Amino acid sequence: VHTPASRMKHFVTDSSRNGRGPWTPPPGKYTDAQDWCNPPDRGLGARPTLRTGDPLQDARLWIKTPGESDGLCLRGTAGPQDPERGTVDPDAGDWFPQQALELAR
Repeated sequence: VHTPASRMKHFVTDSSRNGRGPWTPPPGKYTDAQDWCNPPDRGLGARPTLRTGDPLQDARLWIKTPGESDGLCLRGTAGPQDPERGTVDPDAGDWFPQQALELAR
């Protein structure tokens, strides 16, 4: 069944951390990988725009401020360090220089 575009939902996407695709944790390494939490080795995605080339995509945005921490990411471990980064992640919303540099590179 074909649904006409006029009846389909519009959407926006967050491209602030997807320049290198999603982070895929090593299989079986963590009980809760928190793949959304300060994902390592990502990059800035496509720049924000209203010109997406898709009639249903209203905008591409950087919803998460690049370089802003998600908070403590323990990935199911006892912590206190993020086992993927080997550091204690900054509090949620605080500047995360290591991640900002990763995103810029």
